[in-house]
Amino acid sequence: MKKRLISMIMCMMLGVLLLGCSGEKDEGSEKADSSEQESGAEQTIDKDFSLQMTDSYTFTDPQDIDFDERYVLVGDENSKLLSDMSKMGYAASKIYDIVYANGGSPAAEYQYFVAQDEAGATALAEFYTSQGQQMTQEGNVLFAFVDGDTLEGSIVMMASTGALTDETVEAYVEMMKSFNGLVDYE
Repeated sequence: MKKRLISMIMCMMLGVLLLGCSGEKDEGSEKADSSEQESGAEQTIDKDFSLQMTDSYTFTDPQDIDFDERYVLVGDENSKLLSDMSKMGYAASKIYDIVYANGGSPAAEYQYFVAQDEAGATALAEFYTSQGQQMTQEGNVLFAFVDGDTLEGSIVMMASTGALTDETVEAYVEMMKSFNGLVDYE
């Protein structure tokens, strides 16, 4: 029963990607808002963000997504999500969750799992594929992409079930922190 519950939770979280409390922005997050600065000019977000996940894999902002907010979350083996995965026999050393919004609406989400080796990433990919999830693997890095419409539908559904306090990207990001133990990437 416990293994089934953990499996359901893992599927729901990746389902959020294909389909996860509201709070204010924490310091150190990569969020930029559209409020005016004291100088009267609007604040803009650096759209050349990059994150080196492994020695051979670096994530960079996608050029085909229009966004004015970016949330970058990270978790290690001690985060609830990766700890639960490990208990099921699927190990990853890091998870990165990158959520984009534009005008307050979801624009896209990327979720990356970094495994110890390629075999570990392959095993994890096979598990998610068996659950109907679409994953891409590059060496020991595994990732999923969710477009804005799908993410918005997931947020609405989760808010309707009480998993989120409201239908906002911020509530979703806070849930990813509180439920999965992710933190703002600094």
